[in-house]
Amino acid sequence: MQLHQEINELVGSYILGVLISLGIGLILGLEREYDKLKEEKGIAGIRTFPIVAILGFTIASLTQLYTPWLLIVGLGAFILFLALINFSQKQEEYKQGLTTNFALIATFVLGSMVSAEFYRDAVATAVIIVTLLSLKTRFRSVISNITSEELFAFIKFSIIALLILPFLPNKQYGPEGLLNPFEIGTIIVIVSFLNFIGYFLVKFIGSKRGIILTAILGGLISSTAVAWNYASRSKESPELSKKYSAGIIVASAIMFPRLALLAYLFNNAIINYLAIPFGILTVICVVATLLLMRKDDPKPDTNIKLGNPLNVLNAIKFGVVYVVILFAVFYSNAYFGESGLYYSALIAGLADTDAITISMAKFSLEGDKLALASSVIIAATISNMFVKLGISFFKGSRVTGKLIGLAFGSVILVGFFYILIAT
Repeated sequence: MQLHQEINELVGSYILGVLISLGIGLILGLEREYDKLKEEKGIAGIRTFPIVAILGFTIASLTQLYTPWLLIVGLGAFILFLALINFSQKQEEYKQGLTTNFALIATFVLGSMVSAEFYRDAVATAVIIVTLLSLKTRFRSVISNITSEELFAFIKFSIIALLILPFLPNKQYGPEGLLNPFEIGTIIVIVSFLNFIGYFLVKFIGSKRGIILTAILGGLISSTAVAWNYASRSKESPELSKKYSAGIIVASAIMFPRLALLAYLFNNAIINYLAIPFGILTVICVVATLLLMRKDDPKPDTNIKLGNPLNVLNAIKFGVVYVVILFAVFYSNAYFGESGLYYSALIAGLADTDAITISMAKFSLEGDKLALASSVIIAATISNMFVKLGISFFKGSRVTGKLIGLAFGSVILVGFFYILIAT
């Protein structure tokens, strides 16, 4: 604030606005000029955009002396001017310049925002716009590789998140008021969104880019799915058992920060209790992964079949699992105390760690239960480790079963002893 006042006193408020508008115009104009060089076509570039930004700023500044209608008329006249230019061009050139026209209109508006002293907002908006403009080639590449199933999955997710979720009643229902439709829907959307992002990261970044990166991104969705896929492949190609084992282990390492993020979203205080144990367990998995990776090994198949990015039926199943665990946590604690919570965690961990993590994070909001909740979450991860250990042992090669047994056995022992110490 003090720096802004000093600059304002040095150059004056009008010149300061002109300089900021100039900067915004240069940001957008530079990208459009570069695009013109590649396409060898275009109607505006490095000079036009700064002028338009300064024009928008100047006209908006004059409204303080005259009338607000001056800005409205000025913007309308500018849009009309662009329309007349486009009608004078060939149809093909018009289509190619459409994005640039919208960028020019946005630049005019951003200049007027500077006049209202929305400096940071205007610059931030300019950066977002230039990012969208510069990613044209990347967007086309991504869209050309999207299947109809993935497109429908995105549409379904948008419908659930934007059209259905906002209209769910935010009220308590059922025994002990445990059921809140809006809350349950929000949890389903959050978990589905994380899975959705993970799916496309695997598809466009991880797949065929190396087993470690692919396994890490796959772990964002389901470390169990990674274990299932890679264990099977290790049996088909025993000579690659070490690399596939490394992929299974590192995918499980991602489970801990992923669950920590979920817990933090629903109770940020619990992260203080999960940071140390989850950090230790993650380090164990990472060290085991590094020990198993060797550059001279043959390159394995890294593709992971993760199914539909958003299966509505699976999302509903997760919601049902979450509700069941929600009731299990409540009644286990009510009738059996702490031991009941651990039993619930061990059973829940066999199927899904997300639901029990969210349930315990919310459970710890009431009273001094953070330490207990964190220990129960760790117990669920131990249970889940047993599941992946079983998958690796029965579906993988003998070497894979042995290596995963050593790595996950260490994680299970350390987690178990941490629970004993913490409680």
